[in-house]
Amino acid sequence: MKIKSTQSVLKTSKKPAMKKKKKRSSKIATGDLLNKHSGNEMNNEDSARSSEDEMDPMEHKKSLMKLKKTDPEFYSYLKENDKNLLEFNLSDDDNDDINSDDDNDKSSLNDLDIRHIPNTHLEVASDESDYEVEEDSAVTKDKRKVTLQLLKSWQEEIQKDKTLKTIKCAVEAFHAALQTVSESSDTESLRYKVEGGVVFNGVVQLCIFYLPDAFKRFLKLGSETQIQPHKSKRFGKIKGILKSYLADLIKILQNVTSSNILTVLLKHLHQMLPYTQSFSSLTKPLLKILLNTWSSGEETVRVVCFLNILRIATTNRESVLEMLFKAMYVKYVENSKFVSFTTLPAINFMRHSLTEIYLLDSNLAYNHAFLYIRQLAIHLRNAMTLKKKENFQAVYNWQYMNSLRFWTELITLSKSDSTLQSLLYPLVQIIIGTIKVIPTPQYYPLRFHCLQMLIDISKETGIFIPVLPFLLEILNSYDFNKKHKTVSMKPVPFICILRLSKSQLQENGFKDNVIDSIYQLILANAAKDSHTVYFPDLYIPCIIQLKAFIKKCHVANYCRKMKQLLDKIEENRKYIETERSKSAIALTNLSEIKSWENKIHAQGTSLSKFYESWKKIYQSQKLKLLTNNEDIAEYNLPTVRKLKKGNSIEESGDLSDDDSDSDLPIEKSDLGKRERQTKTKKQKKKLKSSIDSNDNSSRETTDIVQDIKSDDWD
Repeated sequence: MKIKSTQSVLKTSKKPAMKKKKKRSSKIATGDLLNKHSGNEMNNEDSARSSEDEMDPMEHKKSLMKLKKTDPEFYSYLKENDKNLLEFNLSDDDNDDINSDDDNDKSSLNDLDIRHIPNTHLEVASDESDYEVEEDSAVTKDKRKVTLQLLKSWQEEIQKDKTLKTIKCAVEAFHAALQTVSESSDTESLRYKVEGGVVFNGVVQLCIFYLPDAFKRFLKLGSETQIQPHKSKRFGKIKGILKSYLADLIKILQNVTSSNILTVLLKHLHQMLPYTQSFSSLTKPLLKILLNTWSSGEETVRVVCFLNILRIATTNRESVLEMLFKAMYVKYVENSKFVSFTTLPAINFMRHSLTEIYLLDSNLAYNHAFLYIRQLAIHLRNAMTLKKKENFQAVYNWQYMNSLRFWTELITLSKSDSTLQSLLYPLVQIIIGTIKVIPTPQYYPLRFHCLQMLIDISKETGIFIPVLPFLLEILNSYDFNKKHKTVSMKPVPFICILRLSKSQLQENGFKDNVIDSIYQLILANAAKDSHTVYFPDLYIPCIIQLKAFIKKCHVANYCRKMKQLLDKIEENRKYIETERSKSAIALTNLSEIKSWENKIHAQGTSLSKFYESWKKIYQSQKLKLLTNNEDIAEYNLPTVRKLKKGNSIEESGDLSDDDSDSDLPIEKSDLGKRERQTKTKKQKKKLKSSIDSNDNSSRETTDIVQDIKSDDWD
C-alpha cells in the first residue's frame, strides 16, 4: 500500500478554524527539513510541486530511523511537537515484507506506528477561511427577531429615555421592516429581523407615534414654531440616524397606495420636515413624490400633501421656490386637459393651492408669469394671423382656458403694489382676443368663461373692463324665436363645456342655457357696478337693448327673465340718480367720488342685495350638479311615432287617437324601459363591486403597509 509523502500531506491538510498562519508555515518548513535529513534526493521545490507523488513506506521508515541516529535532537523535537509525522501504521501485508536484518532497527520500528492517520477535523486550506466562520457566526448571533413584546418594551423606553439607544433600535427595526418588502436582497448587514404583517405594522406605528417627540427630547427642542434642529449641540450625534430614517420614510411613501395610510404617513412627514433642512440631497426626491401625490391623489391626501409642500417652500424659500413654481404649474396644466364634473373640484383645488405658492414671492413669480402669459399671447397671435385648425385648437382648449383662469386669480389676489399688477393689461387683452377668434354660437360657452374672468378681474381690482357689449351682442345677433328641432330632456350646463356640437345647437337646452348665462353675467356685472357714480350713464345702452329684445322675443320664459333683470337695473339706476342729485359732486375730485361710492357700497343697493340672495341659490344648484351628477333624473316618456301611410293602428302599434286603447302600448314601453333600467342598474352594481374587489386585491398586493390598527398592540 502506497501513501503520500509527509510534505504533500502537510500541503493538503487544513488546521482548525482561526489557527495562525505562522504555525502553518512552520510545519511546512519542518517537512522540508525532514526531507533534507532523510537523504531524499528530491529538493524542496520538487516536493512542493509533486504533492501526489508516491514512495515506498519501507524506505520512508528507514529514513526515519536514520534521522533518529543522525539527529536525535530533531527527532525528539518532532516526537514532542507533532507525533502524527512519526506515527505510521502499516497494514498486515506491509508488515510481512519488512526486512528484519537489523535487530535494533526492528525493535525501534516496533515502538512506532508507521502509518500516518490524518486528523478527521481537517478542511481544505484557504487564506480567507480562517475568518469566514467567525463572521457568519457573529451575524447570526447578533441578528435579533423583532416581536410584539420587544416593541412594547421599546414603546415604554422611548417615552422616558433621553439617549439614542431606543431611537437607534427603532430606526434600525424600521429599516429592516422595509428591507423585507423591498427588492434588494442585502439583508446580511441588518441587525434586526421583522417577520409578519402585525410586527411590520407595529414597527411603523412605533416610529410614527413616538419618534418625533423622541427626536425633540434628545435635541432639547422647544415648540414647533421654534424648531431649528441643525442649531442644536447634539445634532451631530443624531445626524446619521435622522438621514437614514428620512430616506426610509421617502421610500415607504413611494410604495403606499392606500389613501388612509398615505394620509397618516404624510401627517407624520409634516412633523419630520424641519429635520430635512440639513439634508439637501433628500429635498428633491421628496418634492417629486409630493408633487405626484398632489396632482393625482384623493382629496384628503391632496390637502395634506399640499401642507407638506407649503412648509418646505416656506422654510427653504431660496433653493426650492423657483423649482416649485415651474413644476407645480406644469402639473396643473397637465391635469387640466379634461374638465368634467368629477375632475373639476380637483382642478380648482390645484389652482387655489398653486396661487398660494406663487404669492409667497411676488417678484420671483413675476418672472414666471411674464414668460407664461407671453407664451399664451404667442398662441393667440398665431391663431388670429395664420387661421389654421391646429392654431385654433392651441387656443380653444381647456388647458389654455385653465391657464388664463389661474393667472386671473393670481393677479387679482396679489397686492395693489405688487409687480404682478403690471401684467393685468396684457392678460385682459389676451382674454378679449380669445373671445374674438371665433365669435360663433358654437363657442358661446367659451365666451361666457372668458367674460366671467373679466368680471372677476374688474371686481377685485376696481378697473373698468367693457363686458356688456359681448353679452348684448348675443341678444341682438342670435334668433331665439327659432324653433328647436330636438328636445333635450337632460340639461346641458356650460360649466364643463367650451364648444357645442351641431346637434346640441338644435336642442332647446342650448337656448335655455344661453339665456341663463346672459342673465347671470349681466346681473353679476351690474351688481358689481351698482354703487358707482357712473351706473345710470353706463347702463343706458343695456336698458335700451334689453327692451328691444323683450319686444322681438316671443318665448315667454326668456322674456320673463330679461324683464326681471331690466326692472332691477332700472330700480338701481333711479336710486343712484336720486342719491347723486342730493349732493353736489365735482367730477374732477376723485377722492370725493371715491368716498361717496364707498358710502353707497356700505349701505348696500337693492341690486347688490338681490344678487347675493340669487347667488346663494345658484351656488347650491351648481354644487348639487357637481356632486350628484350621476343622479340626474331620467325622463322615461313614451315616444310617439307617426303612422306610415297605408298602415292601420293594429299594424303599427303606435298612438294615433285618444279614443284608442292608448294605455296598453305606453305601459308596455314603460315596462320594457323599467326592465332595462333595472338590468343596467344591476350590471352597474356588479361592475362596481368587481372593481372595488379588484382595487382591494390590487392594493393588498401593492401596499407594503397594511391598515394600521390599535389592536396590533394588544
